[in-house]
Amino acid sequence: MLAATMLTAASCSDFDDYNKEVADATVAGNQTLWENIRQNQQLSNFASLLEKTGYADKLNTSHFYTVWAPQDGSYDFAAIQALSDKAQLSQFVENHIANYNYSASGQFDTRVKMLNEKSYQFTGTQGNYSFDGVRIDQANIGSNNGVMHIMNGMAAYYPGLYEYINSTELSGPQSIDSLRKYVQHFEETTLDIEHSVVGPIVNGMQTYVDSVMITKNALWDMLNTQMQNEDSSYTFLIPTNDAWVSQYNKVKEYYNYAPLTKAQLFTEKGVSTTNAEVKIANDEWQDSLTCRFLTNWLSYSNNDAYNRWLKTSPLSYGDTLRTTNNAKLSNPQDILSQTVEEVPLSNGMARIIGDYGMYPWETYAPERKVSVANERNRAFINNGTGTRVNVIDVDKSKVTLENGETTLNYYLVHNDNEYLKPELTVYLRNVLSTTYNIYCVFVPENVDILKKDVETKPNRVIFTLNYCERNGSLKNKIFLNMVPDDEIDQAIADFKTKYKFTSTITKAETNTNYQSVFSFVNDTSKVDTLLVGEFTFPVCYQGLGDEYCPNIKISTPYSVFNESLRNSFARDLRIAAIILKPKDLVEFEQSNK
Repeated sequence: MLAATMLTAASCSDFDDYNKEVADATVAGNQTLWENIRQNQQLSNFASLLEKTGYADKLNTSHFYTVWAPQDGSYDFAAIQALSDKAQLSQFVENHIANYNYSASGQFDTRVKMLNEKSYQFTGTQGNYSFDGVRIDQANIGSNNGVMHIMNGMAAYYPGLYEYINSTELSGPQSIDSLRKYVQHFEETTLDIEHSVVGPIVNGMQTYVDSVMITKNALWDMLNTQMQNEDSSYTFLIPTNDAWVSQYNKVKEYYNYAPLTKAQLFTEKGVSTTNAEVKIANDEWQDSLTCRFLTNWLSYSNNDAYNRWLKTSPLSYGDTLRTTNNAKLSNPQDILSQTVEEVPLSNGMARIIGDYGMYPWETYAPERKVSVANERNRAFINNGTGTRVNVIDVDKSKVTLENGETTLNYYLVHNDNEYLKPELTVYLRNVLSTTYNIYCVFVPENVDILKKDVETKPNRVIFTLNYCERNGSLKNKIFLNMVPDDEIDQAIADFKTKYKFTSTITKAETNTNYQSVFSFVNDTSKVDTLLVGEFTFPVCYQGLGDEYCPNIKISTPYSVFNESLRNSFARDLRIAAIILKPKDLVEFEQSNK
């Protein structure tokens, strides 16, 4: 501010000018700001508000101020009188007074911070000045404790976002009480000891004759914002009560917790298992996470390169919005078209929305991709030896790398002898209580160009999902590569003929021979993302921790003594990832092919 005001001829150049008297040979220059305002017949309404709010006394001291005084008849004085005393002070009186000297001279363009922390542009050329776009009729009226400019109107007051949420009284369909109550839940007011005036010690306790309180809100930190900062610029989506309730009912179905959740825990060697269990207040967890995910995608910085188009008027639409939590949303027009009212704010824009309009898979119900080669994701070898492999020389004809990646990672499970059946179990963290399509990504050994001549056999495997029921019991679900009922007999006959299989094959899923027939076989001509099946998880695991989650086991069902099958299929497993894709995302992708 000081650097900007140095450009004006009469502005202060240092804090030494804080109480410097402006040179003025007129009578006004020998009087205080308050005396000059009180004696000016054009400012009688303004003077009455200064007296009412206590600023008559403040403008009569040696403290140096600049006042932009709205002249009578240029604004709706009755509307200002109808405000509460607190609002008259913050929204009008302190909205027209600033510390330090802001004189008008030559050509300048300065942003001024007022006593209420709002900021306005003070601009002009010789003889043609304005404040917040309002014409200055008389400039540079000097006083012995400051300078005054008389305006042909008032500076428009806009609340900050936090102020607006806390104070607005919308009713009916556009009421925002639900969001307000949630935001206020995170408020914490504490004593600012540094700026409070110390009083006597009473009964061993320090008292203060003038207590300064600071109110902070932890939600703004969780949203990675500076919403209470007047120098910030945001677009914030504010759902109506109807929108909040509607979205709440959608989201909460993904967060159905069980009072007692069990999970398999593997030993370090990954051979034996025990069961662990965690007890939670399931209804409280569901409500807490649901509300959290109703607010997590509401705030956008207007200064973010992805969001700068939000400042245009009329609004243009980019192809992406990025939240202050760095989440990218691909349907800005769908989201912003839900706006039922635009509210200009001192630090941006509030948009009252009648519906969320966001894709679930980009917000509260994302796709889960478990990169098995990542040590952060827990995987256990039930049989064999595990090695994490990083392929540098990738055969691009077999895979399309994503997100700028140049290498390919996978987990190799190797059989230590020819009669060992390698098995891999992968933990599935933070799964929600919803329906997913489950995929397994198989990697052929010759995806490495240096091994392009290596014979690559497919795997023949089944998948066993271990999960918790609503009643807290553990259960297994075996996924088989099933065919229509009228083709089952023929599939069994073809299998027995091709692999010289003589054992009895029953239809029971627990029968190993039956599983051998209806195993999954991956395509070795590419990195194969193989659909395992669809499954609805009865309970939610979000936030329970790394150990309390379902797992999926990849195993070979056929006998190690079946030489024909051993010769046709690889024993080693090369797994890049397990992917859980929400059903609504699958349906969206299919409808947009």
